[in-house]
Amino acid sequence: MRHTNDELAQNVAERWCWEVTHRDDTRVARRLSCQQEVDGVYRLDEGAVLDDFFHLLDQIGVMAVLAEARGTAMQREMVPYVQDVLLYGLKTRFGIERMNALPALLFSDAALMPLVGFKAQHVRQGVCQRGAATRQGERTPGPISPAILAHHIVKLNVWDLECVFNGAIRAWAKAGVFSPQVTGMADGTDLETTERYTGCGQVTRTVRLEDTWGTGHEIAVTVYGWKVLLLLAAVTKMPLAVQVGQSQEHEALWARALVTQARMHLAGYARLSQVFCERGFMEGTTRWWLDQQGIRLVVPAKTNMAVTAEAHAHAAAGEDLTVGRRVHTVRHGQGRTAWTERVATEVVGMTGLTTYDHYGTPEHKRHANRRDFQAHRINAVVVRKWQGQDQGPAGKTVFLTNAPVEQPLPPFEDDDNRSLIEHCCSKEAKQPWDLGHPPQKTERAVRVHVLFTLRLFALATAYRLPCEREATGREPVGWQRWRRQLLEQTRELVIVFAQDYDGIFHLAEYSLLVGVKRKDRPPGIGTRQDVLAKYRLMSRH
Repeated sequence: MRHTNDELAQNVAERWCWEVTHRDDTRVARRLSCQQEVDGVYRLDEGAVLDDFFHLLDQIGVMAVLAEARGTAMQREMVPYVQDVLLYGLKTRFGIERMNALPALLFSDAALMPLVGFKAQHVRQGVCQRGAATRQGERTPGPISPAILAHHIVKLNVWDLECVFNGAIRAWAKAGVFSPQVTGMADGTDLETTERYTGCGQVTRTVRLEDTWGTGHEIAVTVYGWKVLLLLAAVTKMPLAVQVGQSQEHEALWARALVTQARMHLAGYARLSQVFCERGFMEGTTRWWLDQQGIRLVVPAKTNMAVTAEAHAHAAAGEDLTVGRRVHTVRHGQGRTAWTERVATEVVGMTGLTTYDHYGTPEHKRHANRRDFQAHRINAVVVRKWQGQDQGPAGKTVFLTNAPVEQPLPPFEDDDNRSLIEHCCSKEAKQPWDLGHPPQKTERAVRVHVLFTLRLFALATAYRLPCEREATGREPVGWQRWRRQLLEQTRELVIVFAQDYDGIFHLAEYSLLVGVKRKDRPPGIGTRQDVLAKYRLMSRH
């Protein structure tokens, strides 16, 4: 859909409103033209980030489910619990790292707070006056304190959170966001903390460092925190499944849970047909389980595996192989010194490798040393040349797959695209979406924060990509550029609150309505009489 500035502004003010104010430009324009008092006038640029995303969530039923969200052991609520969820959602969308920064960056924004259910007096005085008599100094602005918001959001029922966002992902699948055949990319990323986080895991790893003379030294480093496991849709880069484990837990423990969760979300509307992941993410039994589920997989093989040596031997022999070659142009340098180079990539495919003993059920694996043991066959793709770098006839990197290898380039290219997961989700979630700053230093706070952030990231990604393609006809841009574009579209708009209504006007329209004479008027903005006629008001002299 193609949005005008007025439509975007209306979506910000009206569609994100939690039944507090109602959009009525004519009513508010009448008050302005009559010089009557209004509750407030604010810039709309910060609200542009919200666009009509939350309206779409309301249409597919997510907001109604959010209204039913409850905190565990919540005996009394000063404000509806859904407003805590909405406030934390604003914090997530704006990428505010620290809870203590909320009063200055969010709670004091009198234009945003009415959109999530708080009045102007709530921003100035708070929702209650408890402790006002004993308070020393000025109170921090905002309806509630950051500590209260952190305390409440951590009590969010994790099961309710899962149900809300899992149901929303199913709603996106029903809306046709995904293609009928979905390719998934699995990966894990560390969420490092300090040892002061209760319930955190710890793992000791060996890190190699080099001094100023180039001499390498290996030291042991203990890392504290958790591990976030993701399964993303390859095309939309939308998280289909999320799991949180301690830092010392192996990724292979969560592979089946991720695949099962993603298949549950897509059931009835799309099918998870392929999965790509790192070499340590899936063990042989999990790979066999995927094969039995009809899911294709491509996984890099470890260098010390017998099946890797067998693949190298077949590649060196050059018998019963299928060869795939690709040549593309690479540009080096810039300006007058720029030059191009033609580089080649060559891979070979082979079928029927029989030395992968762990490729099967757990019972099958236990019989590997028996004389009558028969291994399950698996295919492989060996890279002989990558971007012009020759790796010899035996190749170097080996990919194991149950996909056909008559054309070995597609499995190799699919796994090559898997490396994008670290940039398209993990870094986006850690930086603009503030994944690494939970509201409290507890295990529950970390799990709630990770699930909340990544589920919101998934929903926002599913909304943004198709709308952006329809509006621009180009490839989608990153989140930061997307935000800048929305800010540019609404930077000259103001929102006016008057009792239970709000109106959104161009700054020039607003000034004309209140009686300011303007010599310089933007294109499309006429005289005061034209503005009054636009809002069906009689001319007043």
